[in-house]
Amino acid sequence: MNHALKLSLAISIAMLALAGCKRDENDANPDSTALSGPQANAPDPTEKPADTTGTTGDATSAVANDPAAPAAGVPAAGTLTQADAVALVGAVDKHEVAAAEQAKSKKVTGEVAQYADMLHREHSKNLEAGKKLNPNESSPEVTALEEKGRSDLSTLDQKSGKEYEKAYVDAMVKGHQDALTLIDTRLLPAATDDNIRAFLTTSREHVAMHLERGRALQGKLGGAAQ
Repeated sequence: MNHALKLSLAISIAMLALAGCKRDENDANPDSTALSGPQANAPDPTEKPADTTGTTGDATSAVANDPAAPAAGVPAAGTLTQADAVALVGAVDKHEVAAAEQAKSKKVTGEVAQYADMLHREHSKNLEAGKKLNPNESSPEVTALEEKGRSDLSTLDQKSGKEYEKAYVDAMVKGHQDALTLIDTRLLPAATDDNIRAFLTTSREHVAMHLERGRALQGKLGGAAQ
């Protein structure tokens, strides 16, 4: 083989070897930029995010997923029952009857005596009507209201004459205003039974009338006691 043929053969072999190396490099890393740069750790946009409900500190989610949490609109613990509501009206009736009896024992006169007679008569009648509706007289709120009534009467009992008359009427105005607020804000909203709601509505009408009469009498006696 002459020198020219040998040189040509050597060049051809070298070129084939170089082409084979380049092809192997491309097969090993077809896209040299795919795993480099900041996109290497980017999340797959088609991947669905993991459900982290209940694993975060989101208080709203925690309450929503808590089966023991009270539902919206459910009354909180301690809300009055219908039996409690009737018994509270009964406690008011008892106090007004006792106050009227005290007033008569103090020999109140004129319009004050007439007012006391009316309160005794109408609250006695209302008390009997409430007893037919199974009131819960052992309710702690009823007990507390009755104790307050006894304390108020004890304080009132220390007065006499015209001073007592004025203080008695002032106490009746305040007591009936408090009773009206109680009925409107707590007792009527607790009533779902038709009979109980009718009883509370009638009680409210009487209390409102007694309050109006008391205020008129209070004005004649010179206003609230100081």
